[in-house]
Amino acid sequence: MRSPRALLGGYAALAVADTWLAGRAPSVGVRLARAVTKTALMPALAAAVPPRSPAGAVGLAGSWAGDVALMVDGPRAFRAGVASFAVAHGGYVAALAPHVSRDRLRASRRVRLMAGSTLASAPLMGLAAHRVDPRLGVPVTAYTLTVASMAAVTQAVDADPTTRRLLAAGGAVFLASDTVLGTRDLVLAGRPDASTRWMERVVMTTYTLAQVLLGLGFRRLEGPPQAQAPTAR
Repeated sequence: MRSPRALLGGYAALAVADTWLAGRAPSVGVRLARAVTKTALMPALAAAVPPRSPAGAVGLAGSWAGDVALMVDGPRAFRAGVASFAVAHGGYVAALAPHVSRDRLRASRRVRLMAGSTLASAPLMGLAAHRVDPRLGVPVTAYTLTVASMAAVTQAVDADPTTRRLLAAGGAVFLASDTVLGTRDLVLAGRPDASTRWMERVVMTTYTLAQVLLGLGFRRLEGPPQAQAPTAR
């Protein structure tokens, strides 16, 4: 049986490979290669850092479904990706909810900064999405609020400092990744692909980093699985 460190190394190798491929011209060969590397990311992370709660498992499953959906171009696939990642973030929020400190949530400057920037950016992102496809406006606005809520909640977890840093960094990096993705696919929609292809590598770098930070943070937050008490026969 492979060690967790080796499995994390496998995830990192997949992340590097897919990030490099993401910046290449989308030839048939690149698409076929990413059909392997991108779809294997979340299963590899789940093997390396298995979720200990059903909500955490929903987060990974929703992320995997979103990865698969966004491999196809077009508004319909984009809507499917948005819906899948909304489910993922809902799972992450549910996993974090029992550990959130309301005092930290109210007092955190980072939470206030995220809330303010999101209230300003969500309508703008929704308008950009509506310009691409009128059916995307409302879902993208709602999704922007959802991912920002997940990122904000990660800043207010009541846990040891290392766990808090892992989760806070994961939430912030995930928000940054989605911001770059939305800018590329919605705000800059219609520009020549080559001029924004580098942004795909930024998206995948931040996305894969955010997922592993959250996975490691959840692993520490939820603790080792509790042993069941023996039952009398």
